[in-house]
Amino acid sequence: MIVRNTAMRLVGTFCGGEVTHRYRRLLRNRFFVIYWGGSTFVLLALQFVSIALAWFVLKTTGSSVRVALILAVIPIARMATSPFIGRWMDRYPRRRLMVVDNVSQAVLYGSIPAMIWVHVLTFPILVGVVTVAAALSPLSMIGRGVLLPNLVDGDDLEAANGLSQLRSGLVTLLGPAVGGVLVASVGAPLTLLVTAVCYAAYGLSLMAIPAVRYRAPDTPDTPDAAESRPSAWRFLRNSPVLLIIGLVTLFFNLTYGPLEPALPVMVDRVYHAGAGTLGLIWSSFAVGSLVGTLLWSRFRPSWGLRWFLAGVILGWGLFSGLAGLTTHPWQAMVTLFCGGLVYSPYNIVAATWQQRLIPDPLRGSVFGLFQSVTSSGLPIGQLIGGLLVSAVGAGATMTIGGAATVLVGLIVVSLRAPWRRVPGASVSQ
Repeated sequence: MIVRNTAMRLVGTFCGGEVTHRYRRLLRNRFFVIYWGGSTFVLLALQFVSIALAWFVLKTTGSSVRVALILAVIPIARMATSPFIGRWMDRYPRRRLMVVDNVSQAVLYGSIPAMIWVHVLTFPILVGVVTVAAALSPLSMIGRGVLLPNLVDGDDLEAANGLSQLRSGLVTLLGPAVGGVLVASVGAPLTLLVTAVCYAAYGLSLMAIPAVRYRAPDTPDTPDAAESRPSAWRFLRNSPVLLIIGLVTLFFNLTYGPLEPALPVMVDRVYHAGAGTLGLIWSSFAVGSLVGTLLWSRFRPSWGLRWFLAGVILGWGLFSGLAGLTTHPWQAMVTLFCGGLVYSPYNIVAATWQQRLIPDPLRGSVFGLFQSVTSSGLPIGQLIGGLLVSAVGAGATMTIGGAATVLVGLIVVSLRAPWRRVPGASVSQ
């Protein structure tokens, strides 16, 4: 409720009357509100996990490579299981699968502090637990994207993605700061226990949405019906726009990856600060993302897809690269704020294109394949980043990552492809 009320105040302040009206209509949709509020818990959990794990490994092992490894196993595991889980989402009851995921996440992350307290946790065991948890997580990650179009009217889908991005910005704003404070005050083990509670709360919220709302009306919910549908690969081969978005996202993730293992080391060894500062720096990115989302919703510029993708990537590359040249945490906060400002519309546009172009019976399979391919760049980038930190330092690693991102943006500008218009965040056929 607090997150929702805050979001509406921000929307009312920065957005036009028509946009505000559409958002208010969505917030009168009971099932969307449950979906939106329940997702807040899991987004908080994701913030807590990344900060707690990175800081715990850094302080117990002193190894930037191990920090990169524990962060990288999460997207690697998701990438490996997403295609299979995507097919399950089209074959079996979606609500049941998502609830199983969140109960499992609660148990797994709750087991880490328990093992720490009885002195049996080793780094290989930690990697194993995190890997299993990450392998199951696409059940909910894919499920949220599949579920949303079935909870709102088609005309409200863009607004729903915008409001979800706004919520994500608010949580990302608060999550890193809260996570950093939690780690600094009660330690990483108790922070992971709070994470387990968040997953359990999200699982309960999923039960409040009727099972029939997890699929479009008249969509068969049987394995036999799924067998007669075209494969995800065949669908994507006939969807050039989705292929473009997928390839761009893949390389965007690759060049972003070095930032994650580099930033904790930058905070510890360059700024000589603690976990609270790390959380505040990530929160500055969230503030920029939040403001960028509001500005995008307010002005809704009509851009070509090529220029939209290139602009976002070039802007993020410039500011994330400049963050590597900073010598004080406030400088990093400013550059990552600007990075969040230019990056934020990406998720609104990409999600809306995917949800509108992919039919419900294929959403699980296509989303799973899409996520598996696009997310493969992140762990590679994280591992490269960990090695670069050891070789050239955290600041140089961040600058190299930013320069590589700018190069990706320039390549997007040069691509010859069947580009389409992007009126605001909506899909142009």
